Amino acid sequence: LRFALVKEVAGAGQDIRLDYDRSKDTSATVEAARNFANKLWNATRFTLLNIEENNLEDLGEGVNPTSLQLSDKWILSRLARTNITISSRYKEYSLGEAAKGLYEFVWNDFCDWYLELIKRRLNLGEHPTAVELLDRTITQKVLLKVLSDVLLMLHPLMPHLTEELWHAITGFSEHKLLSLQAWPALEKEYLDEDLETSFSALFESIRLVRNLRAVAGMKPSKEVPVRFVTKKAALAKMLKQATADIRVLTRANQVEVFHPDELINQPSVKALAGVSGELEVILPIEGLVDIKELRRRLEKDLLKAQKEIST
Repeated sequence: LRFALVKEVAGAGQDIRLDYDRSKDTSATVEAARNFANKLWNATRFTLLNIEENNLEDLGEGVNPTSLQLSDKWILSRLARTNITISSRYKEYSLGEAAKGLYEFVWNDFCDWYLELIKRRLNLGEHPTAVELLDRTITQKVLLKVLSDVLLMLHPLMPHLTEELWHAITGFSEHKLLSLQAWPALEKEYLDEDLETSFSALFESIRLVRNLRAVAGMKPSKEVPVRFVTKKAALAKMLKQATADIRVLTRANQVEVFHPDELINQPSVKALAGVSGELEVILPIEGLVDIKELRRRLEKDLLKAQKEIST
């Protein structure tokens, strides 16, 4: 309730509008805040399940920047930018804007994307290599750092929950309080606007692939090939570097990145396509779905949309 009320404050002196459905005895605003608390709780639970408790102190040590993967560098850049923004908003007593900023970072950047990106690096097979074990340790350190800093920044807004979760991930005694800890150190060396822009394009490409899969009516478990086409060299490089992540997040068995000129020599296939900015996504569907049935369904949807527009 506290977070819900603070988050709805758009500016100083403005009344707080709390929607409340008397017939159902519910409030969408309070439910949204409760869902956010659950999201934070589940993120902490995920963290605890994926780190060795006896190594909490070691995991709290710094990370060598040269050992970080792109997704680590991206989340640390977003964390540093969030640190700057939230610190400024607290100083200006813009508590509502601070709550919204933290909500968006935790829900979107941290939970929806970063946690999904690192699952494959944490869940190793029966016989992991030394390189994989080292990478998992680095992932654990970044995960613990981001969550710890988030709890510190959220503490003024959600003191009871963050205090509980912070003790769970740090192992500190109940006599050491989160409220007495210093504000998270700002690590400007991680700020990378170009990398953040590239990851935004990456996420848009993943959303586009998922949308095309939904249009085709493919089951979530079905693996398909995916092709990306772009003239932008930086974006193409980013997509190639993130191939492993794209395969996991889109259930792709093959990921290819082309310049438009390179497609001339590629055999033509029946496919669905979509465009996002300077990127075209091609999803070959020949042999994977019933194309006649798909066409019939799409024509039916088109006819329905045209009728709605005409009325």
